[in-house]
Amino acid sequence: MNTSPNITSVAQPIELAPADAALAAPTLRSIIAGFFLATALCGMNSYLTLSFGVIEEGPTIAALFFFAMFFLARTKITTTEMVMVATMGSAGGSFGFISNFYAAKAMTGAAYTLPHMIAFGIISSIVGMVMVIPLRELLIRRENLPWPGSRATESVIRTLVEAGDPKQPWYLFGTFAVAVFFVIFNNEDGFGWFPAEVGLGALVAYGGAISFAPFALGGSYLMGMRTCVGFLFGALVLMVMAPSLPRPEAPHVFVWPGIGFLTASGLTLIAVNWRVTVDSLRSLVTLKEGAPDPDRMFSGRTMALLMLGAFGLAMVVLNQLFGIPLLLVVVLISIGGFIQNIIATRAQAQTAFNPARVMGILLEGVCWLFGGRATAINLTGAGFVAGSGAQAGNLTGDMAYGRAFRIPPRWQFLGQALTIIPCATVSAVVFQWIAGQKRIALDSAEIAAPVAKVWATTSLVFDGSHPMPPGAMQALMIGAGIGVAYTLLEQVRSVRGFLPCSVGLGIGMVLPPSYGLAFFVGGFLFWIVLGRWMRVSAVTLTTVAVGCVVAEGIGGVAKALLATIGVL
Repeated sequence: MNTSPNITSVAQPIELAPADAALAAPTLRSIIAGFFLATALCGMNSYLTLSFGVIEEGPTIAALFFFAMFFLARTKITTTEMVMVATMGSAGGSFGFISNFYAAKAMTGAAYTLPHMIAFGIISSIVGMVMVIPLRELLIRRENLPWPGSRATESVIRTLVEAGDPKQPWYLFGTFAVAVFFVIFNNEDGFGWFPAEVGLGALVAYGGAISFAPFALGGSYLMGMRTCVGFLFGALVLMVMAPSLPRPEAPHVFVWPGIGFLTASGLTLIAVNWRVTVDSLRSLVTLKEGAPDPDRMFSGRTMALLMLGAFGLAMVVLNQLFGIPLLLVVVLISIGGFIQNIIATRAQAQTAFNPARVMGILLEGVCWLFGGRATAINLTGAGFVAGSGAQAGNLTGDMAYGRAFRIPPRWQFLGQALTIIPCATVSAVVFQWIAGQKRIALDSAEIAAPVAKVWATTSLVFDGSHPMPPGAMQALMIGAGIGVAYTLLEQVRSVRGFLPCSVGLGIGMVLPPSYGLAFFVGGFLFWIVLGRWMRVSAVTLTTVAVGCVVAEGIGGVAKALLATIGVL
């Protein structure tokens, strides 16, 4: 799952800046800052996605930190710099999600080696990036789509560059410093100075507690209040089921009903938005021309060479390093790297929901149909979709707000290309650190890893060699049935506003109840107390939320490093 600040308030198509607007070239400092922010966000999200299952993918975070650093230095900041840094930060932030694939592999057998993880990250990202070239033509130039997440980033950049609020850097660094200090010095694998959560009396026996995790408290604002209410109800469902589960004190370990709900809900959402899929496929053959594009990304010849090179490299790596049959590699590239990216990215452009991860589970079924029934092959398919889909969807979205500022798309493409190898390395290394500190397993309560558990569980079902525990299939089917019915009910406009968000509800059923309750508490604090009652500006709330999100990831990685060197 990805999040974007205040996306619910954005509904208008992207507007272009005036044609005669002055355009500064990218500066060396913006490229260097973007590079380091990308790797930092990659490491941060590699930790967050395994801890919470949700991430903030980076463009707004990178833009805010870059602005804060150089605004305090009293130097002029250009729109071009902000767009480039946001684009590179988005690349690193989205890359962190692939840690779920590495974790799923470790849950179902021998974990991949460091070179295997790095190679997989590189080839999946390269395929996703070259797909951006036709995606931009189809979904940005030829169609006037809303791109709500991109509009949110555009709004933040305009506010910071044009208004230059001097208070925001101080809010950002102050929040970040306090939250990092808390993460490192709390009693959840830290120095033990502060409690990481507070228990709820007798409900503690059923996982009842409220976590003080900065990501849950601050990230709640970026997700919206309906999603936070969904987390609350997910936690309540777990605690109600807890007495009848194998481990009442950790009900989230019994992931089956949550997996059924999440998977069925996501697939139902794709089905009810079938017009998006149809329009995406129709756009491949449409003869309608887009608006004149004075700054074409690449020529047709260059695009063809890039795509052939990327697909050829992917075929060699997947076949030689991962043992995937060549026919199956072709299927993965054509369906996962091409058709899936078009459908998922267009859905993101219209709804801010990118179904690439749910479609990754579907691809496990495609692998099964084409003979790839072993768990490792199924997971490779899902991981390939996640890697290529994340890069394709996010860079295309970045180019949507880049176009609003008339930034040449080549600049953004090359900026993101610079991050592939370092982010692939960082993601793999951070995962190894986490695996050394936490027990990565389907029945482990040490780390939630909800998305990884969904992938791992699905692959085991397709494999057929690992029987499900007693009651698991029944729980999965009941959760799936409720997920379908709930998502259909959620589409009714007259009742939608009264229902908790299905995404939050589903993830809340596979997270520890303490995290689900924390998301709700954070949402109430940010949206109701600070936003509605105290009238704190949206920009300030976004800044504080970003500080909390980054602090959780950086603090978590710092704890792993301190443990590695023996300080913790």
